[in-house]
Amino acid sequence: MSKKSRIWLAIALVLVLLVGAGVFALARLPMTKSSAAEAAAHDLAEEQLSSDIWHEKDLAQGLFDRVTKALGKRVDLRSVSVDDITEADGRTMASLEWTWANTDGEAWQYSSQLPLEKNGLFWWANLTEKAIHPKLSKGGSFELRANPGKRGNILGAEGEVLMEEGTVVDIGVHPNRLEPDTIDTLVNGLNDGVDSLDLDAGDIEDTVDDAEGNQLVPVVTLREDDYGQVKDAIHDLPGVLFSEGTQNLTRSRGFAQATLGSVGPASAEDIKESDGAIIAGDIVGRTGLQKTFDARLSGPGSVEVFGKGDAADDKGGKTKLTSLHAFEQKAGEDLETTLDVDIQTAADEAAATAKKPAAVVAIRPSDGQVLAVANHDPEGAAWDRALSGQYAPGSVFKIASGLALLDGGVKPGDDIDCPKTVSIGGKKFKNAEDEVLGSVSFAEDFAHSCNTAFVSSGDTVAGDEVADAAAQLGMLSDASGFGAKMASVPVADDEVTHAAQMIGQGKVQSSPLAVATMAASVEAGETISPQLILGEALDDANADDDGAAGDAASLDADAAKQIADMMRKTVTAGTATDIKGVPGDPVHGKTGTAEYGSDTPPRTHSWFAGFQGDLAVAVLVEDGGFGAEAAVPVADEFFTAVN
Repeated sequence: MSKKSRIWLAIALVLVLLVGAGVFALARLPMTKSSAAEAAAHDLAEEQLSSDIWHEKDLAQGLFDRVTKALGKRVDLRSVSVDDITEADGRTMASLEWTWANTDGEAWQYSSQLPLEKNGLFWWANLTEKAIHPKLSKGGSFELRANPGKRGNILGAEGEVLMEEGTVVDIGVHPNRLEPDTIDTLVNGLNDGVDSLDLDAGDIEDTVDDAEGNQLVPVVTLREDDYGQVKDAIHDLPGVLFSEGTQNLTRSRGFAQATLGSVGPASAEDIKESDGAIIAGDIVGRTGLQKTFDARLSGPGSVEVFGKGDAADDKGGKTKLTSLHAFEQKAGEDLETTLDVDIQTAADEAAATAKKPAAVVAIRPSDGQVLAVANHDPEGAAWDRALSGQYAPGSVFKIASGLALLDGGVKPGDDIDCPKTVSIGGKKFKNAEDEVLGSVSFAEDFAHSCNTAFVSSGDTVAGDEVADAAAQLGMLSDASGFGAKMASVPVADDEVTHAAQMIGQGKVQSSPLAVATMAASVEAGETISPQLILGEALDDANADDDGAAGDAASLDADAAKQIADMMRKTVTAGTATDIKGVPGDPVHGKTGTAEYGSDTPPRTHSWFAGFQGDLAVAVLVEDGGFGAEAAVPVADEFFTAVN
């Protein structure tokens, strides 16, 4: 090919490329303002500014993301459409109709103006903050704040209100207005007037010393009725300030507090960890049922959208916020529970008599409803050990291992030797206080809680049979629907562990709830699954209504009756005789002393499990020593109060 031909060929290729680029541009870029506006609306509705109609496409996408980021998961963009295109003062504006919606489907609609510009044959869109919302200024953005309605109440049996929003009084001190003896007088007045308070004047004085400038130092928040008890003593103290507010409160101070739970404003950590699900101003359940059923109690989660300015407010130095739209406030739904006010009060009072941390759980065997869950800690606020704690159950578990032995052919009247010690696989097991009963009936061994008799009988039953007996007694029921834990009875993989599990040690772990369920199943003569929550809330928690206990064999009523008889003997002539004088129906029970930790001698938790009529109970006293010494007195207090 000649040089001249090559030049013409190159020119032809350039022309082809230029024509191709023009065709491509014609295909990609709108030649009418209406097509430009429609393309822009489509991109905005998709929240992806991918068309070539935007000036500086990446910058436009960045602006859109920055402005709308705060809406997160609580307000969704549903549509953007073109309403009209107008010309004025040499400017072309596309009127856009925006529709957003909250998580409850409520719409928020408004109009904005998107600038359009013509460059040669083509039209371009220029995204600004005002194009996203007319009240946003340059550098501004959306800001979201929670706008919650009234939180749902927690109800008990017969619709009794157990927890609801109530009035509280916040008490604080103003450092610059205090007189020398103000803090001492304040603390003495508070501690003397409210039994549960143990404020320290020195700690408050240290906080006041560390306070910056005129910063208010909070001291305590009191229920309205508690404030009434101390008002006269503290109201006129110089430098002491009071403010009234609302808070979710139990029906009386300490009433089932650990189980019902607590509520508070969302923290920065809550917001960060929620990945947009929780925002500033949200009120969230922090513990207990308030946390487990937070979505139900808090409702749909109403929000208010603000326009956040770029400049600070001259007066306060804070970023100026302009309210753009408040979604309707909607109240949360009530939560129905089975807790009985009178039974719960008796359980709270009984638990409070323990000198160590304690838990009391009461269940009605006839229907499995949990009537009381009490937690007490002399050193401070109690956590819900009654529903969530996992402890070695010790000798109260002999109810389950005893059932396994009965299922394996042992009869209550069969003689089983109770020596001082017995060795299994090289490990020595002994009785409490080195007790020796000799050759006595199995019922006698049970009543006196003979460890060596149960340990030596371990070869009568396999590990899976012991676990099955626990399941028959409801200990392995599913209580996850209300955030509780039951028991764990692993099949022992060696003879020493198996022997230990015959007396509730080894790898066996249980909550007081599971122990109460065990006692309730014995009284009922059938497997009981604990029920604490009623109504549709169980569906919210994806809970199984019947709390099925897996594939365990059903509890034999005759075997349950034999266990019940032995539990009665425990009260009349065994380790629980201190409770036999309780008024009302005969009490059936079993004490337990459960070793834990690595101390020598080991420390022990104290247990009692039993029932009286249609009321079953479990008592745990942490680090309480022998069951008869710590748990039985608490059970005595409980049954006496109920009767």
